[in-house]
Amino acid sequence: MFGPNRFRRDARGLGDDAFVFEPVSGSRWVITADASAEGVHYRLDWVSPEKALRKALLANLSDINAMGGRGRHAFLNLGARPEWNETVFSALGDTLRELEEAFDFRISGGDTLRTSGPSFFAFTVFGEVVGRPLLRSACKPGHRIYVSGNLGGSAAGLRLLQHGTHSEKSHEAWVEVHLNPKPPLNLGPVLAAMDRDIAAIDISDGLSSELGHLSRQSACLLRVDLGKIPVHPGLVAEEAEFIRDCVLNGGEEYQLLFTGNFSEVELAQLRAIAPISEIGEVEAGESVFLTENGKSSALPAGGFSHG
Repeated sequence: MFGPNRFRRDARGLGDDAFVFEPVSGSRWVITADASAEGVHYRLDWVSPEKALRKALLANLSDINAMGGRGRHAFLNLGARPEWNETVFSALGDTLRELEEAFDFRISGGDTLRTSGPSFFAFTVFGEVVGRPLLRSACKPGHRIYVSGNLGGSAAGLRLLQHGTHSEKSHEAWVEVHLNPKPPLNLGPVLAAMDRDIAAIDISDGLSSELGHLSRQSACLLRVDLGKIPVHPGLVAEEAEFIRDCVLNGGEEYQLLFTGNFSEVELAQLRAIAPISEIGEVEAGESVFLTENGKSSALPAGGFSHG
């Protein structure tokens, strides 16, 4: 949609998870806007409207987290299906209140309209950063690469939903990861408070794709080891190629991928918030390389795409 010349490295234009601005000296905020559309991002034969709303809002809060911010204000434009009644709207309201209480932000405005077709949830979220924003351009040679949580479950869950087979316990867990993500929303602000160069991005389009974004924005080479990437426990008994594809290319994980130099004390602090795995290092150069079975090769951006 936009050419490379439109991308910037200071989060004051295209190129990061959110836009950074300082309304007054000493005050730093980030803004993100993202929409979730029925038939593209969710299907109502898979999930209820309130669960679709929950995931859409968490995806926006995840973008704020990836910049080191805490969500403070959210604005919702809601496109409601013609048949939605007061019961549906009440459930949507209950979900918003639950999330407000859980994550200490407020729904501060928006608009609701009846559509003649598919429903949608479009959010604009404002977050506050205390410390230094986490920019995709902040990778430095010598940084280590880390990821929170485990990967692959969301992609496996989506495939099961698409094929209509999810009867086993492990299958149910995959579907739950896809439909009800749990981004580590306290992790980004702690990283920002360290007030130094730390790069971050949330994993919404797939690990291979997000690594490519960090490499391009930072003009660095990122090298990751496949054997160090944390795999969703329900996947470990599956075929190797299936695991590999889910872990590297599966989207909508909303875990945090970040780079930096941390002491053991700092890593312990981070691991008290979320599981953290070291998966590689940043070097001078360009592109992304994957070490697999002792061999290193270029890793193309094969991430998840909606549609």
